Amino acid sequence: VADVVKGEKVKPIFEEPPNLTSVEASLQRIKANDPCLTETNLNNIKNIPIPTLKEFAKALESNTHVKTFSLAATQSNDPVAIAFADMLKVNKTLKSLNVESNFITRTGILALIDGLKENDSLTEIKIDNQRQQLATAVEMEIAKMLEENSRILKFGYQFTKQGPRTRVAAAITKNNDL
Repeated sequence: VADVVKGEKVKPIFEEPPNLTSVEASLQRIKANDPCLTETNLNNIKNIPIPTLKEFAKALESNTHVKTFSLAATQSNDPVAIAFADMLKVNKTLKSLNVESNFITRTGILALIDGLKENDSLTEIKIDNQRQQLATAVEMEIAKMLEENSRILKFGYQFTKQGPRTRVAAAITKNNDL
C-alpha cells in the first residue's frame, strides 16, 4: 500500500476577467483633457483598431493629466509605437508607459527609445515580450539611451545579452540613487 501513487488535487486556474474599459470613452476623456483621468488601462483589449491606438497617442500629446498609460497585449505594432514615440517627444505629464506583449519590432522599439531622448517626465517604460526578439544592436542602443537618461527609474525588458543587461542595470541603479 505504501507504493501507491496518489494524484495531487488540481487547483483550478481562473482566467482573468475581461478588461471592461470603454475604449471610445477613454479616448474622448483624454482628448477633453479630463482632470479626473490620470490612468488609462487598455491591457488585453484585442479588437482596438490601429488608427484608434494612434489617436490615443495623438491625444496624449496635449493631455496634462494622464500619468499612466498601458496598452499591453493589444496587438499594437510599429505604427502605434512610432505614434507613441512622437507623443513622448512633446508630452510633459506621462510617468509610465506599458507596451508589453505586442507585435512591435526593432523599428518601433528604436522609435520609442529615440522619443525618450527628448522626454523629461517618463520614469517607467515596459517594452518586454514582443513577438520578435530584439537584436544585440537594439539592446545596445537601449543601454546607451538609459545611460544618457537620468529620469528612467524602471525599465521592463528581459535582455538576452550580458553586456547591455549589465549596462542597463548600472544605469537604472544610478538613476534610482540620484
